[in-house]
Amino acid sequence: MSPKIPQAFQSAKSILCDLVRFETVSGTSTDEINAYIASHCEAAATDRIIAPGPVPGQQNIAFRFGPDVSGGLILSGHTDVVPVQDQKWSHPPFVATERDGRIYGRGTCDMKGFLASMIAAVPKLVDAKLKRPIWLAFTYDEETGCLGAPYLAEEIAKQATDIEAVIVGEPTEMSVVDQHKGAFVEYVTFNGVSAHSSLPWLGLSANEYAIRFSAQLITLNEEFSQEVPVGEGDRMTTLNLAQINGGTAHNIISDKCRVMWSLRCAPGQDADAIVQRIRAMARALEAEMQRHATEASVEFETVFDVPPLAANTASTALRLGLGMTGQNAGQSVNYGTEAGVYQKVGLPTIICGPGSIEQAHKPDEWIAVQQLDACDSFIERLIAHQSV
Repeated sequence: MSPKIPQAFQSAKSILCDLVRFETVSGTSTDEINAYIASHCEAAATDRIIAPGPVPGQQNIAFRFGPDVSGGLILSGHTDVVPVQDQKWSHPPFVATERDGRIYGRGTCDMKGFLASMIAAVPKLVDAKLKRPIWLAFTYDEETGCLGAPYLAEEIAKQATDIEAVIVGEPTEMSVVDQHKGAFVEYVTFNGVSAHSSLPWLGLSANEYAIRFSAQLITLNEEFSQEVPVGEGDRMTTLNLAQINGGTAHNIISDKCRVMWSLRCAPGQDADAIVQRIRAMARALEAEMQRHATEASVEFETVFDVPPLAANTASTALRLGLGMTGQNAGQSVNYGTEAGVYQKVGLPTIICGPGSIEQAHKPDEWIAVQQLDACDSFIERLIAHQSV
């Protein structure tokens, strides 16, 4: 593609109002919002990547501005939002409402505010005569486990050489974050043998083995809690026993019980090793079950696996972010993001975006207009950095 004159400049606030109208709850089609994004970016971009996932109607997109040379920056944000069901809103959730210096609406904070600043910067990207490229990347279904980002991260890593920084614009109040926990969620299903409860020796209770497995998870979580001082939760690996579902009636030995467990692995910890340790616990119970009933089994189903973002003091992304914000060091947060996905494919990555995580996911979600202005200024400084 060759650059063309973009459409007339729109403020980030105006674009945010447009973006909120798209009801992009995770799992829904990205066609409409991606078409809107493309209408602002495509004509002016010098290249484009479309990275679909396995579900029809869901695609990641990215646009390059500037030359195809090394040393590029990637600004990345997700287009999906969390649901509004069973939340009591004072404002229509999918209509942006401005009041007292705030813009209310689902996704204003997490994270369509950053997307709006990205899109609003397109005319500036064209006028700047960039010497090194800036990519604007838009992913789908982050809220349900960073499902879309891996497809785009792998594709963009192939096409963009020697990336200086990926900046994921999750809400950090424009502070640089360089580490966060990973997230892993799995179902473990115990398959026993059904029988009448008056004849328990003829069956094998899946519930009992699932509960024993759950007790082992609780013990392991207590072990993790002893490794880090109280009050330093951002450095603590934690387990959550999320669901236990099994049984049909009081007089039936349960032949199936499913446990959902989740792991929040602190940066620097080996998440894969912990997962394998937990699976070994379940397999040991499976072996015991099969000594009583050869048909018994244990099954594993990974729901999602989000890598942690591990701090790297030599990171070019961290150095750039600190220089742009004036911070002395990066920060750590407890929530997970797509930043770990980019880092996993070898791209130096930080998080820095407008708004506070305290306003995300709740009724009357909002972002301060002042934060949008700060984000616009941050992106302008990045453009200047890429133009010299």
